[in-house]
Amino acid sequence: MKRELDNFVIESDIEIDYFDEVVNHIINNEKRILDFFKLERLPQKVTIMFQSYEPFKEFIVSKYGECLEYVAGDSDSETSTIRILNIEDQIKYTTHKDANIEKVKSSALHEIIHQCHGVYHRDYRQTTWFAEGLATNLSNQAYSHIDLSDCDFDKLRNDFRHYKGNYNYSYTIVNYVLNNYSDEEITKLYSDPDYLRERAESIFEEVKNN
Repeated sequence: MKRELDNFVIESDIEIDYFDEVVNHIINNEKRILDFFKLERLPQKVTIMFQSYEPFKEFIVSKYGECLEYVAGDSDSETSTIRILNIEDQIKYTTHKDANIEKVKSSALHEIIHQCHGVYHRDYRQTTWFAEGLATNLSNQAYSHIDLSDCDFDKLRNDFRHYKGNYNYSYTIVNYVLNNYSDEEITKLYSDPDYLRERAESIFEEVKNN
């Protein structure tokens, strides 16, 4: 299965009955995401692959050294590729036992947001929390605000992948930023990782206290 758009080549290594629905969801949200990042188009086409578990796991392990049980998607800016595990294998092999078409559609947008973010920089040292907060918010994934009083921000910054509550904390912090900061400030935060690292602690404390 394969479909080519202006910015994306979308394909699957197996037949999936929700392929066209996901493609249409990408088409309907593409301009909104590009506009947020002030992009007219991506520098080069991104390949979005819906994969079975074995090739998906093989790539994830080669990239990260492990395949954590919650991982069901990945965006690789170096190769302009996105990989999303198909619904059946998400249910079978990951913690996403409630995986469905709506969640896959939002996951596709989540990874596209990472690709757009990667146009500006690929330096995510201590800033993965912000990148994931942007992706969860802009893709309208089903996260909700969470109390930050128990959040160890040092762990969130320095070991995001292994910190319990990582996506919920990040969603909460960045949701506040998106609703309270100026467009100019938000742009500077996602485009300048050094500036974000400088501001990170004060942003966290502001959100925690509001």
